[in-house]
Amino acid sequence: MLRARERPAEDQKLSSAERALFVDPAPTHAPPGIAAWRSLAGHRPVWAIVAVHFAGNWALYVLLSWLPSYFHDAIGLSIANAGLYAAAPSLVSFVSFNVVAYVADRALARGSGRLAVRRAQVLIGAAGAGVLLLSLRQVHSADLALAMLCAASGFMAFVSSGFSANVLDVAPRHAALLMAMSNTIATLPGLIGVAATGWLVQVTGTYDAAFVLTAVILIGAAGVFARLGAAEPVEV
Repeated sequence: MLRARERPAEDQKLSSAERALFVDPAPTHAPPGIAAWRSLAGHRPVWAIVAVHFAGNWALYVLLSWLPSYFHDAIGLSIANAGLYAAAPSLVSFVSFNVVAYVADRALARGSGRLAVRRAQVLIGAAGAGVLLLSLRQVHSADLALAMLCAASGFMAFVSSGFSANVLDVAPRHAALLMAMSNTIATLPGLIGVAATGWLVQVTGTYDAAFVLTAVILIGAAGVFARLGAAEPVEV
């Protein structure tokens, strides 16, 4: 709250070179209200972001909600240890988010194409997490399961870093609106994904089907992003 400013250029710690970058843009005539939503919804790169956001949140909500039960029921840990094991992937994700973002920025600074970097983030993350979740069906060791889930969380940070930055690529003047639209849809897995996982576990008696479904959604969304994604601003 103490550091916030109305405009970035008002930050007292900016250098003169940085402050020169903040030039007031020319007035835009963006359509107000519902017209802006409709305009965004008419572009395929927007739906590529939504698809990956939805898939990433599906995996996130499923793991947040079901990992303690998985470690307790499927791996046989005590409730206390299951809680501790379930927390570890989130710590890995915290580190991975920052590392992946830094690596992506460095790749862009070295001249890599913006779309190539975003695609690499999403595809590497979805493929890595998907393969690890599929492989969990054969794992019965607590330590190995923990290591694989930590690695999967690290890969999912690639996905989230990719689509989050892509929001600014695609809609630099309407990023807040696009993120609101995407996040609204991507919150649905908190309702249907968690419930679907519980139903699959109850019906099959294992977590295998739930992990397979999560992997398929991740990899499928990455395919959509590879096909429809872009890194240029859309017309709104």
